[in-house]
Amino acid sequence: MNAIVLYYSYTGHTKKIAEKLAHTQGAELVEIHTKGRLGKLNAFVVQCPRAMMRKTAAIQPIAQDLNGYDMITLAGPVWASYPAPAFNAMIKLLPAGKNVQLLLVSGSGSGGTKKSEEGTKRLVKKQNCTVLAYKDLKG
Repeated sequence: MNAIVLYYSYTGHTKKIAEKLAHTQGAELVEIHTKGRLGKLNAFVVQCPRAMMRKTAAIQPIAQDLNGYDMITLAGPVWASYPAPAFNAMIKLLPAGKNVQLLLVSGSGSGGTKKSEEGTKRLVKKQNCTVLAYKDLKG
């Protein structure tokens, strides 16, 4: 199976988990970068409400054509119980018809995305993709 793990990590917790997962699955690993570095004040005061509203962040383009992968894993941090805006932007990259795993990493609590899980799955389904797994981990 041709697999890829796309991840966005603000503090490094998600990066460590994504690296382990990619190694275990034999998947290609691609880090997603936002356009411009977010300072802590912007990341948590401005971007947390944006996460709760399901807004996206401007991300840098990736070189990989996601049509060539059988399995796509998206990994990102949890902000205010919702996926970070950069994670929402990754969802927009998904080509139709793909199998997708979602991996959300909370640095401060367990079960961090209980109130946002169904909405996140719906965003992936709107891309005409199938959610095969949803994991909410503490980083």
